[in-house]
Amino acid sequence: MDTKKKDTRLSIRIDPELKKAGQEVAKNMGFDLTTAVTMFITKMVKSHELPFTPTSLPIETLRALEETDHPETRKHYKTPKDMWEDMNV
Repeated sequence: MDTKKKDTRLSIRIDPELKKAGQEVAKNMGFDLTTAVTMFITKMVKSHELPFTPTSLPIETLRALEETDHPETRKHYKTPKDMWEDMNV
């Protein structure tokens, strides 16, 4: 990639509320949305992949999968009946 600084404009359509929320997150992290998008594209170009793993799994499933990485946070039951009672089943 050419190391000379070039200035070009990237025009995308995005939900205004999503843009505002993204700007706020970037601001809280100490940079602007342009920098965040540049970081995203830079990472994508260097690794030839997205800097995250896209998924269509529901958020509840993703949270459950995260819990498997932290077994100390899981509830433990002495009997199946105790588990069912805790689940109000």
